[in-house]
Amino acid sequence: MRLTTSLLLLLAAAPQLPGQSAIILKREIGRLATATSAGDRDDAIAELKSNAIKIRAARVDKTVDAAASKKQVEELLAFRRADVQAGGGSGASGSTSSVLSPLLPAIFGFAFETGGITRTVSGNTITLKLNPAALVCATSTTPGMAERVERRDVDVCKTFWKRFGVTASFDTGRGDKSKDLANLQAINSQFSDLTARFEVFNRRTPGPLVEFEKEAKTLANQVADFNATNPAFEANVETTLRAQVADPKWATQSVEDRAKRVADALDAAVGDAVENILVNWKAALKAYARSVGSKAVLTAEYGYQQPDLATDPIGTEPVVVPKGVRPPNLHSARLIYAQGVASRNLDFTANLSGTFFEEVRPGMSGQFRDFRAGLEGKFKLREIANYGAPTLSFAGLYVYLHQPPLGLGITAFNQADVNKRGNIGVFQTKLEFPTANNNIRIPVSFTYSNRTELIKESDVRGQIGISFNLGSLFGEKKN
Repeated sequence: MRLTTSLLLLLAAAPQLPGQSAIILKREIGRLATATSAGDRDDAIAELKSNAIKIRAARVDKTVDAAASKKQVEELLAFRRADVQAGGGSGASGSTSSVLSPLLPAIFGFAFETGGITRTVSGNTITLKLNPAALVCATSTTPGMAERVERRDVDVCKTFWKRFGVTASFDTGRGDKSKDLANLQAINSQFSDLTARFEVFNRRTPGPLVEFEKEAKTLANQVADFNATNPAFEANVETTLRAQVADPKWATQSVEDRAKRVADALDAAVGDAVENILVNWKAALKAYARSVGSKAVLTAEYGYQQPDLATDPIGTEPVVVPKGVRPPNLHSARLIYAQGVASRNLDFTANLSGTFFEEVRPGMSGQFRDFRAGLEGKFKLREIANYGAPTLSFAGLYVYLHQPPLGLGITAFNQADVNKRGNIGVFQTKLEFPTANNNIRIPVSFTYSNRTELIKESDVRGQIGISFNLGSLFGEKKN
């Protein structure tokens, strides 16, 4: 990543920084350079050894700052992020998700999936997801604005509307069809559903810089304390200085040359210690990012779904769906809650939703259609360099159909055994592969259900999809 590269480059240059040892420890270095007896040299080396921490502290202060650290945490979160819902919901004719994730892409995304979860007729679904306010912010002419929006930096695009997102799904199996093809198809439009989301709260960000500065100071103190208690540092300084004094050339050199030699040796010894500190600092930031990425998220969602239209009669004696009849449109309300366990790289997501018919037709028992409850456990696997973190998830979904799923309100339809209300149980396991710094993800899932909405027989399916986090088009190139 860019920040890591910058830190390493700065670290590589650190031993060459001029004058640090000579300025900070000028008196102590001069004492060793002018010492004429072994006792005086031992005393000077002991004094330098105990004061070398000053050089190390000064050099670390130049490489660790809150703003750069906050950026690194944001990039770590984005690189390992597995809580973004790019595809359609479980009710879509093409979907790979039985349990929906709590967040949408930061700016906008695109997904193509094939295979349904609870639908009897599987299909292909194209899903577009957009955060309108974030898109407006990302197109700003302010340098670096788009990249910061993509990282979900809370210090930019400070508007309430950034918490809203919209999703539109299109069933590619719909459209004008021959009579020889499947009956349950739309005549004019491939549009299937529209969803609006609102982030009630999202604690999976490092927070504003003013708050992160306190967190960074705590982390820096922990890292410094850890390294300060390392006796190897002082031992290495003493060994390095004694090697200079023991060199036969030492006796023939001028005081100025000796002082420069001691300062250079101290810089080299401190450089090794600084590298160790920065390695631990990076590890501390990674641990902090895992902790932030496991915090709670609550999202509320409203969905509008337009069912398929029958181009030919479905079913005989009785006719289940007459030709040209569209079932009532559907409205759904859903809550999505996620909470992780940082130490296990495990994320739990729970869904609760209810679906209602837009109208009550003769023969229907009311508007309430179904209730859904789902729970998913998702493991974030080992990160693949320059690709992202794959995930392995296991999910269960329960659906209670209060009345026939199409709700046509036709007596013959309601008497059809395969369409009576009942319970649907779904088990799903899914492996999701990242590519291109997590900007492209490929989910592959296996699903078993005891029945589907229209057929009371067990069902085993495989689903596959591909999703694109297109917000990366606005950001800087990631290394």
